[in-house]
Amino acid sequence: MEQWDRLLFDYRFDGPGGDWWGVKIIDFPLGGGMQCTWQLADGKSLRPGEWQTAEVQIHSPTWLWGDKPDEQGQYLSFRYQGRPDARPAILIDNVRVVRDAFRLETVKPLGTRREGDRTVARYEARIANRQDTPLTVQAEVRTAEAGLRVEAPDEATVGAGETIALPIRLSAAADGEGALPPLSRVSTEVVFRVKGEKDMDKLLQLDLTVPLSEIPHPCLLLTREDVPEVLARIEASAECKAVYDALKQGADAWLTRAPEYPDRGSQWWHWYTCKACGARLTTKSPTEHVCPDCGAAYTGWPYDDVVLDRQHGALANAVRDLGLMYVLTGEAAYAAKAREILLGYAERYLSYPLHDINGKPGKGGGHVGPQSLDESTWLIPVAQGFDCIRDTLSPEDLQTLAEKLLLPAAQLIRDHQWGIHNICCWHDSAYGLVGLALEDGGLIFDAINGPKGFHAQVEQGVTDDGFWYESAWGYHFYTMMALQPLAVAARNVGIDLYTDRYKGMYDAPLAFMAPGGELPAFNDSGTASALGQGSMYEIAYACWADPRHLLPILQSGRKSLQTLLYGVDLGETQPFALGSALFPGAGYVVLRSGATGEGRADQHLPENYLALDYGPHGGGHGHPDKLGFVLYGRGKLLAEDPGCIAYGNPAHGGWFRQTLSHNTLIVNGKSQKPCTGALQFTAFGDGLGLCSARADEAYDGVRLRRSVALLGDRLIDLALAEARRESTFELAYHNRGLLECALPFASLPEPPAGDGYSWAKEWRSAPAPDAWQAVWRQEGGPTLTFAQAASDAEREVLTAIGMGNPTKIKVPFIVSRETGATALFCSAVEITPGEPVADLDVRVLPIEGAADTNERPVAVEVTGGGLRDIVLINPAGGTLRAGGIELTGRGAALRYRDGALEQTVAVGDAQVRVVAP
Repeated sequence: MEQWDRLLFDYRFDGPGGDWWGVKIIDFPLGGGMQCTWQLADGKSLRPGEWQTAEVQIHSPTWLWGDKPDEQGQYLSFRYQGRPDARPAILIDNVRVVRDAFRLETVKPLGTRREGDRTVARYEARIANRQDTPLTVQAEVRTAEAGLRVEAPDEATVGAGETIALPIRLSAAADGEGALPPLSRVSTEVVFRVKGEKDMDKLLQLDLTVPLSEIPHPCLLLTREDVPEVLARIEASAECKAVYDALKQGADAWLTRAPEYPDRGSQWWHWYTCKACGARLTTKSPTEHVCPDCGAAYTGWPYDDVVLDRQHGALANAVRDLGLMYVLTGEAAYAAKAREILLGYAERYLSYPLHDINGKPGKGGGHVGPQSLDESTWLIPVAQGFDCIRDTLSPEDLQTLAEKLLLPAAQLIRDHQWGIHNICCWHDSAYGLVGLALEDGGLIFDAINGPKGFHAQVEQGVTDDGFWYESAWGYHFYTMMALQPLAVAARNVGIDLYTDRYKGMYDAPLAFMAPGGELPAFNDSGTASALGQGSMYEIAYACWADPRHLLPILQSGRKSLQTLLYGVDLGETQPFALGSALFPGAGYVVLRSGATGEGRADQHLPENYLALDYGPHGGGHGHPDKLGFVLYGRGKLLAEDPGCIAYGNPAHGGWFRQTLSHNTLIVNGKSQKPCTGALQFTAFGDGLGLCSARADEAYDGVRLRRSVALLGDRLIDLALAEARRESTFELAYHNRGLLECALPFASLPEPPAGDGYSWAKEWRSAPAPDAWQAVWRQEGGPTLTFAQAASDAEREVLTAIGMGNPTKIKVPFIVSRETGATALFCSAVEITPGEPVADLDVRVLPIEGAADTNERPVAVEVTGGGLRDIVLINPAGGTLRAGGIELTGRGAALRYRDGALEQTVAVGDAQVRVVAP
């Protein structure tokens, strides 16, 4: 396809339209062998039943997709995206390619600057004559936004087989009436055509971004005006003095040290795990990498390349720290050493091969790191240090560093700015900081106001309750870390990005936290701490003065660079209580009960905690675990979600991302499909909480519902599965500790068939025709008694040992299994400080009065330890009777102690009446 210029074809959709319609071509050397992709229409422009003509500019793909070039493949494909149930007939006819007389080969931006009273952006368009006779090319401004003046040659002659450069000048008023505000962008469309010819237009879209009127330097980490405040903190605070002394000591060490640059870029840290047991490796030497758990040793690629990230990272941080010391002390030696490291990278950067996590020159890779993500985390401190010493650099140094280091890195990253994602937040900060350091308005605009810029990330990626949409706490904090450098730098130049929605990201962990300030390991995350990120809350508290933000600062200690640069005097903490809560944007319900603790966080937190996940899948970092939960009891983690380990380890996909490893329902041994569930109701009382949710798209033809109640130290769990055909249903429950169960277990010769089952060890099975119990005991922790009601179906209970997180923790779990068209698993969990509750019993109650067949009502009674609890679930509403209780409404939970009704919680305006003692 390289020799052709345009692809044309006619098409018609018969049936429902779609969301996306386009073309993909692979034909090396076109696009360097990547997947050249064009979007031709979206849901608004597709017109079902009507023939339309598509025209593709072959040498101007919208995207280059794929993880590596394909130099052998040749194909043309048509791509359609629509609803899963949409199956339109797509007719394609009259496919043809056209070779034009001329080609618009490249468009080179030459920069934006002020010229007199106007802001001017200059471009150079290269036009190639592909004929053996001269031709005349004309330029026409088709559209130009208000306030934009466009100047281009009316026409130019191009000799046979020659290529010429045509200048294009865009300008807008910089002052007075009609002047555009800083960081506004205006666009134009310029058409090139051969004089006298039709149907050969080449459309060029250009824009002018109005730069900030003035950018003081430094501005990325701090400004000159901030320096006296920082020096005052050093004098007044022992903590800040310690941070400064460590900063100075590290920078001083670099003054006499020759920079040692790796001879290549680094590799993906997710490769750096033991293939045998999943543990992260320990570096014994640059070529020796050892598993600390099983002793396995590794060498060569990718392991030797992974650890190069430490060298690259140390050099980048050195540039930042040396630059900071120059700003704080004015000593030129610090600036000189930072300059030396920067120029050394400028000599090498573009010579480092572009590579991805597979070592190939793939899209989304980097020169220093294997991903544009790694390139971003490396570039941010490089840009910050450059900005600090900018005033010491000669014009020649500035040009060298801009053209050979900063701009190529920023453009590589910006060219892969693909969506609303934690990685793209790092992208924004990386090329946004370069834009501010080099006063490049286009980079600044894209990073802040662009379609995937800071504002878009926060508005589209942060839910109404403050969660980052990927619903993994590790990535929530990682995204906060990504956004903060740009937010700080923008504030230093007068752009306030500290919106209420952005503040929500700081508030959400403190509202969701479990005992000890822990955050559950949902999706691709380990167990995180809401209180372990004090450094990030320094700037948050300085901006918003929210007393809750003091918790992580006080818990972490004020030992960070952020304390030195942004720390303010701390106010008084204020008491607050965290009870049960709904997080509808992220799709979680948190139930809390029990006494509060004595720690800095636990004084605000009840000791029992359950978090139920019913909401959005979580994108690429989501797990198939709808209606799964995490349980803490008496301040300790009991029923865990394993989260994730390094993605390069086989166990990550084999175990950690399978439904079996979570506390939820499984159908026919298969993992759930990615889906979003739906909340049915919640009811919160004093020490009591009740909720119910569904996930009807997790499996084809299967409806799942889970209702849970937390009453003091007791959890009651009602899990219902209903299928159109006979299926095998399983309820998995994982709990830390030693498992005891009196059922007559027999070892299985091999693991059951299904997704993830082979990763668990020591499988055993026993029949469970009646109600049964199991006990988990934790050394130094609480005891958990698990009881499950008898079932009308034939039930089997399996046990095995699963992988925890870290992987050296082995978590025993149970799987309750039965086969049929429906299954109802009614269970209770009692948390005690010592011995188990021997008389814990769960009984399904007969129901009178419920008539809705679409929403099966359920009533259970749980007794033991002098307590009697009744839970009534009736999502369809109406009146039912069970266990001597009449409910008019959707749900209720009641607690009796020593025979007397003690507490009741009901959904909404539901009415509960005792009709029999």
